[in-house]
Amino acid sequence: MPDNLIVPPPPSLHAPVRRPARPDLSRPVLVQVAIIVAGFVVGGLAAGLAAATLWTPPTGMVLEDKWYRGLISIDPPAIGQNIDQGVFAATAWFSVCAIVLGLLVGITAAVWLNRSELVTLATVTVGGAIGGALMLLVTSLLSPEDPNGLAKGAADGTVLEDSFQLASPWLVLLVPGSAMLALMVIFLMWAPHQVDDREAQPGS
Repeated sequence: MPDNLIVPPPPSLHAPVRRPARPDLSRPVLVQVAIIVAGFVVGGLAAGLAAATLWTPPTGMVLEDKWYRGLISIDPPAIGQNIDQGVFAATAWFSVCAIVLGLLVGITAAVWLNRSELVTLATVTVGGAIGGALMLLVTSLLSPEDPNGLAKGAADGTVLEDSFQLASPWLVLLVPGSAMLALMVIFLMWAPHQVDDREAQPGS
């Protein structure tokens, strides 16, 4: 074996793993805050429209100035199956649209709008709450009127649609919750690793 042959040392098991840096739009923080909030505003309006469109309101009939959900006949009175499908379906569609909205804006904010992680986190929290509130507002505006009020004075057998109802108004928090989840996962995936320059230099 020649004396001048140098065998390179084995790679260190503790060598730092470099991860690709997240892309940055290089815009001022306030501009990125405005972009995130605008995304939640536009997305909240679109998600509310989607939830109201995908939901099919259940029907019922008026009997003696009262509206009965699921009533399909008044002579004789008969109640159809799944009379609570309106609330369940409205809650399901609202939840799906809210989670999708939160994940999309959260991922976008974490990957492309990351000049200040703390500011991004705070903006996603506040903006997500605004987006969820707008979703609820849109679904309420596009919902049929309350059939209980319309039933007063209506003829027996009048068919009315139910209004958009959620199992809980706190479902609006699904938007900021899912956005923050996406944000934290991506921040952890791209967590910076501090590298000691002295250890990185050969012969130190």
